[in-house]
Amino acid sequence: MSPLIIANWKMNLTFNEAIFLATSLTEQSFSRQLIIAPPAPYIGYLKAHFEQIDFCAQDVSSKNEFGSYTGENTAKFFKSCGVNYAIIGHSERRNLCKEDDDIVRVKAQNCLDNDITPIICIGEPLEIRQNKSYPEFLLNQLKQSATQTDKQIIIAYEPLWSIGTGVVPTIEEISEVFALIRGLEKKMKLVYGGSVNPKNCEELLKISGISGLLVGGASLNKEDLFKILNS
Repeated sequence: MSPLIIANWKMNLTFNEAIFLATSLTEQSFSRQLIIAPPAPYIGYLKAHFEQIDFCAQDVSSKNEFGSYTGENTAKFFKSCGVNYAIIGHSERRNLCKEDDDIVRVKAQNCLDNDITPIICIGEPLEIRQNKSYPEFLLNQLKQSATQTDKQIIIAYEPLWSIGTGVVPTIEEISEVFALIRGLEKKMKLVYGGSVNPKNCEELLKISGISGLLVGGASLNKEDLFKILNS
């Protein structure tokens, strides 16, 4: 299967800018499978008008059922829009919104209950990497964040010290983490995220066992995203 390129637009782009970028993408052919995670207010419209593109929620609520939860977005909303993927436990959610592994696990289960594939993010901060306790940290984070299931789960390794910094782990460092995860769970798909750009994507996709890339800032630039999709 072609590697996944998950374009996380985060809290960027106006509605018209999102439509323009999606339109530009449909006018091209790519060698990679594209999944776009747009801002939540746009996702229903984009899915209805760009059916050939796979879309992804940037998060789902820990509340699964409909109810009096102002401002929350249940996984049921996204599934009813035709969305089949959701990013869960992104480092920005963990840090800015104080989401812990227990919340991440509940959200991942809500996705699975609605036939949405969760893309569960794990990653160590710089001090954990430097004191070399990252194997234990990552395995514990994975065990606590990912629910046991026979359904498909995608794990995104995004070291916190690499996100938005331009610093990318070596191929050997990423390969070591992937091997750790494989030792715990062989069925999970593995993607890498953290300062991915057109210059390093081809080398990253050569990593053994990698299923794709989680792309942040570079996914907002049409030319950069085109290059990554055809790497």
